[in-house]
Order: sequence, then structure tokens, then C-alpha cells
Amino acid sequence: MDPLSSVIVETGRCIFTFLFTGIATLLKLRHNTDCLRKEIQKLEDRKNGIEEAVRLAETEGKCVTEQVKGWLRKVEEVGREVRPLLEKADRIAVPGCNHCWNVIPRYRLCRRMVKKRLEVMQLINSCNFDNVVMDKKSPVRAVEKQQGPSLAGQREAEEMIYKLMELLKGGENIRIAVWGMGGVGKTTLVRNLNNELESSSLMESIDIVIWITVSKDFDLKKVQSQIAKRLNLELDANDAIEERAKMLLKRLMKKKFLLILDDVWEQIDLDIVGIPQSDDQANCKILLTTRSLDVCRAMMTNKEIKLDVLKEAAAWNLFAQNAGDVVEVPGINPLARAVARECGGLPLALKTVGKSMRNKRRIELWKHALHHLRHSDPHIKHIKDEVYHRLKLSYDSLPSKTLQSCFLFCSLYPENYSIRTNELIQCWMAESLINEHQPLEECFNDGIALIETLKDSCLLEEGEYAGTVKLNDVVRDVAIWISTKQGSEEPCTSISVRNITKSLKQFSGSSELNVLFLVGNPIDKIRDNLFQGLGKVRVLNLSQSHIVSLPASISQLCELRALLLRDCCYLEKLPSLGALYELRMMDLSGTRLRELPSGTSKLNKLRELHLSRTHHLETIEAGTISGLQSLELLDMSCSAYKWDTRCNREDGRASFNEILTLEQLSVVKLRLDKVDSLVLDAAWLTKLREFDIQISTGSYDSNPLATQHDEKRAILRGVDLMGTKGLNGLLTAASALDLIICGGISALSELSVSHGLSCLKRLKSLSISKCDCITSLISGNTISRTILPNLEHLSLNRLENLGEILGGMVPRKGCLRWLKTIEVVDCKKLKTLISFALLQQVKHLEEIKVKNCRKMKYIMSGEVSAEMIPKLRVIELSDLAMLKSICSRLPAWPALETLEISNCPMLTKLPFATRNRIAALKEIRGELQWWNRVTFTNDKIRYSLQQRFQPLQPLQDDRWVRYISISLIHNIVMNYIIRTQVNKESK
Repeated sequence: MDPLSSVIVETGRCIFTFLFTGIATLLKLRHNTDCLRKEIQKLEDRKNGIEEAVRLAETEGKCVTEQVKGWLRKVEEVGREVRPLLEKADRIAVPGCNHCWNVIPRYRLCRRMVKKRLEVMQLINSCNFDNVVMDKKSPVRAVEKQQGPSLAGQREAEEMIYKLMELLKGGENIRIAVWGMGGVGKTTLVRNLNNELESSSLMESIDIVIWITVSKDFDLKKVQSQIAKRLNLELDANDAIEERAKMLLKRLMKKKFLLILDDVWEQIDLDIVGIPQSDDQANCKILLTTRSLDVCRAMMTNKEIKLDVLKEAAAWNLFAQNAGDVVEVPGINPLARAVARECGGLPLALKTVGKSMRNKRRIELWKHALHHLRHSDPHIKHIKDEVYHRLKLSYDSLPSKTLQSCFLFCSLYPENYSIRTNELIQCWMAESLINEHQPLEECFNDGIALIETLKDSCLLEEGEYAGTVKLNDVVRDVAIWISTKQGSEEPCTSISVRNITKSLKQFSGSSELNVLFLVGNPIDKIRDNLFQGLGKVRVLNLSQSHIVSLPASISQLCELRALLLRDCCYLEKLPSLGALYELRMMDLSGTRLRELPSGTSKLNKLRELHLSRTHHLETIEAGTISGLQSLELLDMSCSAYKWDTRCNREDGRASFNEILTLEQLSVVKLRLDKVDSLVLDAAWLTKLREFDIQISTGSYDSNPLATQHDEKRAILRGVDLMGTKGLNGLLTAASALDLIICGGISALSELSVSHGLSCLKRLKSLSISKCDCITSLISGNTISRTILPNLEHLSLNRLENLGEILGGMVPRKGCLRWLKTIEVVDCKKLKTLISFALLQQVKHLEEIKVKNCRKMKYIMSGEVSAEMIPKLRVIELSDLAMLKSICSRLPAWPALETLEISNCPMLTKLPFATRNRIAALKEIRGELQWWNRVTFTNDKIRYSLQQRFQPLQPLQDDRWVRYISISLIHNIVMNYIIRTQVNKESK
């Protein structure tokens, strides 16, 4: 074949091959499209699987390998290129498309699809990685142990940990606060809780516990970093708080976690930190510790648990544990116990002082330590650094200088002294810590707000008696230490002197003195020149001292605002006080004064005059009381002074009419013994904010009842209620009424009718004692309308002839409808406490207490339903020899929490019908012998109630130890027997 022919043949072959291949490619467009789509789907599946593995690894703090990151990037790039090819192929395949018969675009598309299919297949084949992630960081543990002392064996602490565990078991998001004063052991408690969580079943519902120490110098970024470190999450320090919060939020949204925030001093905005909050997203529980209840409120905690100082036995055990066996040495033991008591039950102080005295065997060293502790002198460096400075942080965190001054003022009172809140507020007013240019009630409200803030900051605590507060011994020492430091930097303005047994000499170098406290000193004489040079003193407190009189030099205290001589039980005479023009408050309660000091009428700025328990006061000169035109409070409860309603008494003494002239008066407490001609004006009484007026025909009452704030109490003792005139105004205005040894009526409802009173609608509290004439409280035979519609508290005591509380036909609605508590003692003829008729009225009843009613058989009679007693929380019954039944068995007790039965031998059945409807019941208290006689409808109810039973413990001699042991063994055995029986029945 010639060359030309060869060229032509070869060219033809190439053209044919090209045409054949092109035609074949064109014909395989649909096939190539389907194959590419299948391969890209395989690649997508592989990618999803690897990304899921990456996500899971990242939650554990692991890092993706660079190989995997590169592969994922290539997959993303190929995906972006393939998607438009597939979309174009789908368009071309549509009949009638412009490109349907356009060969060149179809051909090019097919070639690109084949090429991309090969790339996709290569990516699929190359995804078999040895490691998807690299473990650069240690894996995240569910719980990280916290270093600290163990609380094992400390019963109260272990009970607190158990309580916290129970609260955390709930499935819902919850915020719990453990709060208390510095050094009380909050962190130690929560550390032990954290460590016990690791082996707790609670971790089945928690992925991770995150412990964060917040501290006083709160740094939001630092908190974020602590959380991120716990999650093995890297945050860029240069990123804004908001960006860091987003990363934390994203990670925490995938977890169920417990966040422990230790030592919180101020509100933390968890949203800004990055903590998920909304209930539909978050799955978190939060536990925080703080010194301030205000922080708990700001953080909107669901449950606040206050951690108090240790009781004496537990405090001694902790001290001995740290001090060592030396505390048992006979000569050292009493000193060691005294040293431990000086620590005020504060665990931090007990540990610090205990360690500082560990194994010291010289008695001199223990005496030295005790002396310095008693004089608030931190001679041991560790005490100052570890205790005083830490407690001073609470003082420094008070929101104002005024609050700090109020706190330091409390340290002027003796150690472990219960301070009357009213007196404290009066002193603060005298010191200008409270604005005195406002009504006394507003001053009182301001003072209460300050006290509550100090209590919420754990710097004040409740006193031994109602209406009192006190300082913990160690907190008081810190306050004195702070005051001493301040006194070294500036002139001393407050002095508190204690343990003076001889006469008191003049104070030298005290010209700037504002406050002088000599409370509780057994001094009996004050020298004449004591008060010379003290012209700036504003508060003088000599309460509970043994002085017989005061020197005339007291008149030199021209700036004096508050004079406190309460319970100076030997004080018989005072000099003229007419020069004390600035005096605002004078307290002479509990003194032996026979007459008010001369010049009292000149005290036209006096706002409070306290003369309660002045059992020897006979003389108040006419014009004295009427001269006190700024007086807002007059307290003469249990005073011997006899008031007379005559305007001009022949003996020159003050009459009751002078009190009526005091336009600023808002609080009155006094006793009147003549009521025949006395008319107490209802309008005047209603204008008063508070009163306590006792009408007694005999001697004064030596045990006055404490009135509540804003209460208007009337006490009638030995009064003929039917024959005495002038009671209408008093009974109309009173919110509390006490009837003691009164006569003339057989039912209180007669009092309403005979005096034309309007149903006693203001009355909220009623107490009737020793009125033998009373046979019923309300008699339907004497009334035609409701009576006592707003009564909340009812107390009946020693009513020999009381047969029923509600008798006869009474109005169906209104009578006693708001009654909350009822207490009955020594009513020997009363057989049923709450009749069926009364039961219809008392829908708000919360507490029932009955004692020593020898004929009482039933507490509630008739068929009782849960709807009748929806709020009943407490039932306490004691010494009821004939009691057979509390009430009929109920299927449900909506609110009952406590049931106590003592010495009720005939009560052998309890009104519980089912174990599932007593969820609110917390405890049943009673004698063990009685409990063993109680019968139940079935063992399931018995078992359920057995868990709530607490034996009443005798407190006499050491037999209670054996009693408790027997009780515990009994409970264990009974629980086992009943549980076994229940399990058998269930099977």
C-alpha cells in the first residue's frame, strides 16, 4: 500500500475510534450520572461517620488528626464541584432541552463526570485512617477528687451530705446554696460531697461534675477558663467573653452536669459565662457556697441550706482531734475545754487553735492561750492569718460604711450577750447610723433592714430570746480586733468596759468619746466626776449594773441621745435630767425607782420612754408626761404606777389624761386598775400603731406577754365582762385579746352582744385562761350573725367548765373561717375538740395542739374529708387519757407533716387509710410502747409509717442512751419483718 493510502486508512481508523468513543460516551451519560451519584452518596456516608466520631472525641477533649482534617477538606471541595455537574446532567436529560442534541456539551459533561467519579472513589478508598483523633490531653474524668479533710464520723456533717445528695437526685434542673459564716466549713462539706459522688448512684444521671473556685476577686474570664479546662476545651485568651461563652455553651449543651461554684461573693450571670439556663435546653444542676443569703437570692436558688457553727460536743471532738491526746491530761483538760469554748463552735477556729496547741503539755501555755482568747487578742499568728483575716472579708464586703459601723457597734456588748433589737436600733439612731428625722416606725423599719442584712451576711445571728440578736464569740473577737486597729489610727470614739468590781474612775483622754458601754458590770458606785469632759457622749449604757444612783455630773452630757439603765435592779434614785435637752430615748425598765427624776418634763425631744417592770414606781409629777410632746413610745407594762382618769388629781401626780394629749404617740403599753368610770376612746386607740393595755383589778402582772410588731393587745384580768362599762372602745380596736380569770359570761359571743360590738372583726388572736364561767366559745343561742371572722390563733387554757367550742345553730359561713392554730390545755370537761359543725368552718387550720384534757375522746368528730383540712400541718396531742380517735380514716392528708402523740394510752388507731396519700408526712413522734400497740389496716401502711416514726426520747439521766439503742434495734427489726412480709405479698 502506497504511503497516501496508509495515511488515509490510519486517519479513518482514528476518526472511527474517536467517533465510536464519543458516541459511546454520549450514550453512557445517564449511566455515568447514576454511578457518580452513588459514589458521592458513599463518600457522604463515610464523611458523616467520621464527623460523628470527631464530635464524640471532641466532647472528650481529644483533637482531630491533620490527616483527617485534610481528607474532610478534600471531601468538601469535591462535593462543591460534583453538585453542579449532577444538576446539569439532570437538566440535559430532560426531553426538549436545548442541549439535548448538542453533542459537544454532553460529551464534555460525560468526561468530567468520569473524572470526578475516579476522584470520589479514590477519596472513599483513602479514608481508612488508623486514628481519627489524637489524644493530646488526658481523658475527662466524671469527678475530680478535691483535697481536704474528711468528715467521716462527724454525724451532723454526714447527715448534711446525705440531704444534699437527696436534693440532687431530682431529675429537674435545680440550684442549691450552702451558706454560712466564714470558716464554718462550707467548702469542706461540699468537697466531701464532691468526693463521695464518684461512687454514688447519682452519677448515673450526671456526665461530669465541674468544680469552680470563684473567690472574692471574681474574674469572669478566669471562671470560664476553669470550666473549659475541666472540659478539656481550649479557649483563646484573646477572644471576647461572648465568643468564649458560645464555645462553652456549645460543649455544655451536650452534657448532663453538676456545676459546683465554691466561695461565691456576688451574683454571677451564668448566661454571660456560657452556662445553659433555659429548662428546654439545659440539663444542669448547680450547687454554690456563699457567706451571704443575698447572693442566694440573686442567684435564684431553689433551696438554701444554712451551715451553723458546731454544737458543744461536736466542737470539742474537732478541737481534741487537732490538739491531740494532751487535752485529756487532768490538769490541762478543763483549760482545753475552756479554750475550745472560746472558739465559738467555728470549725476553722477550732482547727487552727487546736493545731497551735497540739501536744503542748505545759499548763502555763494553755492559761496563756485562754487569757489572750478571752481578751480578743490573736496572740497566735495562725489565728490572725487564717481566722481573723478570713472573717474580716465578710466585714469588708458589707455594702456601706454605715453597715460596717452598725456591725462594730454590736461588739460593745458583752460576750454571748443577747441584744434586744429595739435597743440596738435605738443606739444606732443615737449614733446617727439611722436617719432620726423620720417617724419612729420608719426608723425601726430601717433598723430591722440593717439587722437582716447583717444576719444574711452571717455577721449577726438570732439571740437566745425572741426579738434579740447576738454575735458569735469569734466574730465578736474579730469585730473588736477591727475596732482596735481603727482606734490606733484615729481617736477612740467608743469604749466598752467589763468586769469592773469597784467604783469607776474618770476616763482620761476621752474628749472625743461618743459611746460609753458599762453593761453587766457589778459596779455599785460611780464617782461624781466620772462624766466630766465627756460632753460628746451620745450613748450611755449602764444596763444590768449594780449602781444605786448616778452622780449629778451626768447633766454635763449635753449631747446625750440615749440613756440605757435597763435592769439596774438596785437603782433607786436619779439626779435631775432636765439639762439633757438632746435626749431621745430613756430606758429605766426593771429599776427600783420610786419616782421619775425631776426635770423629765423638760425633755421635749424624748421619743421613747421605757418604764416596764418598775414595780416600785409610785410618783410621776403632774405635767411630766404632757411635757413630752415628742414622745412616740411609752412602755409602762407591769409598772406599779396607778393611773387615774381624773384631769386634776389632788395628790399632784400625773393622770391618764396627760397621755391623751401626746399627739405623736403611736405605741402605748400600760396597766389600768380602775375601769368603772374609764372610757377608752376607740378613735384614739385606732390611731395608735401598737398598744398593750392591761386592765387588772388586782395586782399587776409580773410576766407580761410579748407583743408582736404593730399588734394591738388588750389584757383583761379579773374583770366582770358583763358588768364593766367602758370596754367597747378597747374591744373594738384590739387585734389580740387575753381574758384571764374573768367572769360574767358563759360564751364569748355574749360579750359581742352585751357590748354591742360588731362581731369582733379586728381580732386575730384570742387567749382565754382560768375563766370558769365559760362553757362554750361561740353559742348559737346568743348570736344571729358571724363572729370572730378574722381570728387566726386561739388558745384555751384551764377552762374548768368548757364543754364545746362551737355550740348550737351558728351562721354557716364566717365564724372562725381564718383560724390557723388552736391550742387547748387543761380543759377537763371538753370531750371533742372540733365538732362536725366547726369542721365546716376551719378550712385554713394549720396546727392543732391539745394537752391534759382528761375527758377528750375525739379530736375531730363525724366523717372527715381531705377537703375539710387541706392545710393542716401539725397535730400534737399529749396527756389525753380518754382519747380514742383523732378522726375517721382519710384516704389523703394533703399537708400533714408532723404527728406527735404522748401519753394517750387508748389511742391505738391512726387515721391513715393508704400509704400513697401521706407524702407530706415527715415524722410521727411518740413513746415506743405506744407505737407497738398501734394497729394498722395492712402491713404496707405500717411499713410506710414505720419509716417516719421517731421515739420520744427521755432526757433524764443516762437511761436515754439505752432507750435510743433499744429503739434503734426495734426499728431495724420491725422494718426487716414488715419489708419481708410486704415482699411476700407482692410476689
